[in-house]
Amino acid sequence: MFFAAAGPRAVFDVAADRSGTWFDPALVAALRSTRRDRRFWSALGGHEPHAVIGAFEPRDRVQTADSERLDRVAEAFALIIDAKSPYTGSHSVGVARIAVAVADVLGYGPRALRDLRRAALLHDIGKLGVSNLILDKPGKLTDEEWVQMRRHPELTVRILQRVGAFRGLAATAGAHHERLDGRGYHLGLRGEQLNRDARILAVADVCEALTADRPYRQAMEPDQVRAIMRRDAGLAFCPEALGALEETRELGPVGLATPVSPAAPRAAR
Repeated sequence: MFFAAAGPRAVFDVAADRSGTWFDPALVAALRSTRRDRRFWSALGGHEPHAVIGAFEPRDRVQTADSERLDRVAEAFALIIDAKSPYTGSHSVGVARIAVAVADVLGYGPRALRDLRRAALLHDIGKLGVSNLILDKPGKLTDEEWVQMRRHPELTVRILQRVGAFRGLAATAGAHHERLDGRGYHLGLRGEQLNRDARILAVADVCEALTADRPYRQAMEPDQVRAIMRRDAGLAFCPEALGALEETRELGPVGLATPVSPAAPRAAR
């Protein structure tokens, strides 16, 4: 971090200042030995500094992530993402639960369910790059704040594309705010450009957001959520995915939807 911000000299200054408190003095001494290694520091300034650093990991310490471990990684990052704001305390886990329930109704097999669940758990990882002043703002966002907010799906894609095990999920995870009519973000994709997983994820994301408290409104009742989402069927939401949602128990027993005010609250950020 200090190297990216101010170069090698800052690294050595900070390491020396924290030697014996934050850092092991022996490791600080080892770091100092790289002071004249121009090749090392030049490589860190490239496009893949993590790959350079990773090459120094002792081979006997490298752990291969099996499927179960990848699930735990996705779950751990979901907790980190949701902990960023008090208003998203269980959002990612909730979206994953809803998405899996919808996909199960649609006949997904175990592997497809696993991949969709991971994409759902990680879909908001890009919010780690958005200020909490924006995420937790109780009132209407300014145009500039909306620009920052709308960047989080793009950041999600960029982050996941850097992780080999999750690279195949990046496009789906980053499409959770796209709409069938092309009026979503961050790419403005249309229905034919959105795969089934992305369509399910969009439905699950809004469903969870509407049924949770937000800084600008209280959680909505299931019938109100059902009415709002039905109104956007075929425009924002895939009718197939929305129909499958209503066959799950996520909104309770299917019943008559309550009337929706013309000035319905924002669905989600």
